[in-house]
Amino acid sequence: MRDILIVEDGLHERERLEKLFRSNNYTVSCAESVNEAERLLRFEQFRLAILDINLGDKSGSHLFEQIKRSKRIPYVIMLTGNPSIHLKQRFLDEGASAYVVKASPEASNESLLERVRSLLGSAQLDSITGIALDDFLKLYVNEDSRELFLDVNGQAPVCSNCGSADFIVTFAHKTQLPPLVEGNVICVACGAAMDPEVG
Repeated sequence: MRDILIVEDGLHERERLEKLFRSNNYTVSCAESVNEAERLLRFEQFRLAILDINLGDKSGSHLFEQIKRSKRIPYVIMLTGNPSIHLKQRFLDEGASAYVVKASPEASNESLLERVRSLLGSAQLDSITGIALDDFLKLYVNEDSRELFLDVNGQAPVCSNCGSADFIVTFAHKTQLPPLVEGNVICVACGAAMDPEVG
């Protein structure tokens, strides 16, 4: 699994994004067209996609709909030159994680990197590492609080993104400052965070 798929037909913008995320240790694949992105998606899984809308061969809207329908990528950021409020609302309503207008302050390197980190946490170097959810609950969570992580049947819920029930608790998403330690519950299969509406 790779971290980020960038689909952008502008060479300068594609290279800027690729350099930004690679330099921060994210694994990145780039495509300049919908057809090229579709080929990559046949052989690789990604944790996040950054899509332009106006692409040479087909609209990025077409690819966005495919990704959301297949549920193969947990997060999609639309990065476009179109500042339409109605288009932004449509994509957000349909499940985009963000709609960022090019050349806006939100499209700066710092803002994009912060947004990606808020969704993915730190870069996934080889694979997601952490402690299995079952082990974490047994070792560190008192019995009364364990049900917060389980469904009504007392089992780990299935991932709302891919259907797997295999979760780990990872602490790599931010610097830890004891005594307050914060972890994320992440699906091992697709990298999506556990749905907070578990019970």
